[in-house]
Amino acid sequence: MEETVLLINMAMLLLIGSVCSILFKRFKMPAAIGYIVSGIILSNYWGGESTQTEEIVELLSDLGLVLMMFGIGMELNLKKLKKMGAFAAMVVMIQVPIMLTGGFIGGTALGLNALQAIVFGAIISGSSTAVITIVLAEQERISRADVETLVLITVIEDVAQVLIMSAVSPLMSGQNMDITGIVVMLITVILFMVITIFVGIMFIPKLLDYVGKKYPDEILLVLSLGLCFGLSYLAVSIGMSMAIGAFMMGVIVSQSKTHVAIGHEVEPMKNVFMMMFFISIGLLINPMDIVNNIGTIIIIYLIYFVLKAGSVIIAYFMGNKPMRLGFFCSISLVAMGEFAFIISKEAYSNNIITNDFYASVIGAALVSMIMLPLINRKVEAIADFVQVKTPQPLVNGFMKLEVARSQFYTKLSMVTKETLANFKNRLAYVYVDMIAIVLVQIAFFLLTPSMAEIINANTPESISLYVTTASVMLLNFLALVPLLYILMQNVKYLVRVYINSARKAVAAGKGNPHSTAVAILKKLIGINNWFFIVAFDFLILMVTPNSIDFYGHIIVATIGITILAVIEILSMLRRS
Repeated sequence: MEETVLLINMAMLLLIGSVCSILFKRFKMPAAIGYIVSGIILSNYWGGESTQTEEIVELLSDLGLVLMMFGIGMELNLKKLKKMGAFAAMVVMIQVPIMLTGGFIGGTALGLNALQAIVFGAIISGSSTAVITIVLAEQERISRADVETLVLITVIEDVAQVLIMSAVSPLMSGQNMDITGIVVMLITVILFMVITIFVGIMFIPKLLDYVGKKYPDEILLVLSLGLCFGLSYLAVSIGMSMAIGAFMMGVIVSQSKTHVAIGHEVEPMKNVFMMMFFISIGLLINPMDIVNNIGTIIIIYLIYFVLKAGSVIIAYFMGNKPMRLGFFCSISLVAMGEFAFIISKEAYSNNIITNDFYASVIGAALVSMIMLPLINRKVEAIADFVQVKTPQPLVNGFMKLEVARSQFYTKLSMVTKETLANFKNRLAYVYVDMIAIVLVQIAFFLLTPSMAEIINANTPESISLYVTTASVMLLNFLALVPLLYILMQNVKYLVRVYINSARKAVAAGKGNPHSTAVAILKKLIGINNWFFIVAFDFLILMVTPNSIDFYGHIIVATIGITILAVIEILSMLRRS
């Protein structure tokens, strides 16, 4: 490439990007919108498409992606997270599964296939740390501590989206979706992340601290960036996104004493190359695609708005926060994050989503960024309007829920610190177990057709696909049993703790001795575990999409119960 071509393109990219970002900044909009608009202008109105411009931007955008993810990783200080992140982590643990599930259902309703719907859920699962930080800096409705919590929520969301990307990226790149390929991929991803973080935190922070003491900051910068790009290369070599490797190195570097100096040195480079990343997104968009898909854009934005605001309100309510604060904080998080652009671009590049849907997603992300500051300025008026216009029976219902929640937390305060710590641990186990159940169902949903065909093709005399599909469902039924058993054990422990705390609250004069909820829980806890396990197993299989009718489900459940009964009888005989 001639040097004049490089210089002309760099001058054009930087000048147009700066002008557009200045214009949007004057309207208090994020600079990222200006960069995307720059890409749209360059691609569609600047003398047509330029292959060399696209090549330059693509290369520089990859650098921007790596540096952006490296910077996001460095924001995740594990010590601060351990100290302050309990509530923020709880919010993310509640809202991300809701976003993923709602995104999958919404994507299916929009006509997407299973993989596209999973990708859509991943796209909308996070919020923009940069945009939200800018918007929150200009408001005075919530305290500084609540603002810091919101920023921490977005950082933990980034971690969740890195994990989601780790699982989805190999599928988007066209790797085999048979059961062996998926298992190997998941094991590889988990081992890579665990080994990298464990080994990296043991050695790299010490190395950086030593270099930081002995040598100038520019040498420290070169070393840290070399480690960043090296880990990004390793991630790509095993089929993951380079963004994941960069993020993980950022997390490792954040544990060093020199991370502030490194961040200060990286920031200017990150800003320039990050602009190229957003310009590269704009280069793929035709304005007419935005216009022609305006209906889909609005639908995607509304899906995102409802799921994000609703899930955060639920999380804040469960965290014993005031409803009004939960409403304010939920609105403050409704702006799609940087990962929406990263995941959607990767999905588009791998032909997972169409050009129209890519334009719709980017359009919805831009709408969310533009609307956030506008809505946030009027959030108090919106809250007052909702409060006044909400039907009184609904208001009374919310008030009863708040009273029940307050009583729940009051009763829990009666237990010992050790019991409360065990309660929280068991609650975490319940959450992990439920996630595991969802993952098992997703795996069987994706793999049941191919597994049924493999079984059908390898039988001596080919039997009907219906029978082989039912056989795979029987495996699904049995696979859920240990997870549901563990779930019931933990849930019953939580219920027993709550009943004991309620008894202590009554003795202290702080509870209702005739509580209907406690009476119902006492009866439920006495029911045999296997009844719940079988019932929930049957219901889970019923709601999981498959080609088996109701009577087929009954037959599968009956065979599964028979197998479990035989195992239980043999176990009893062995013990006797």
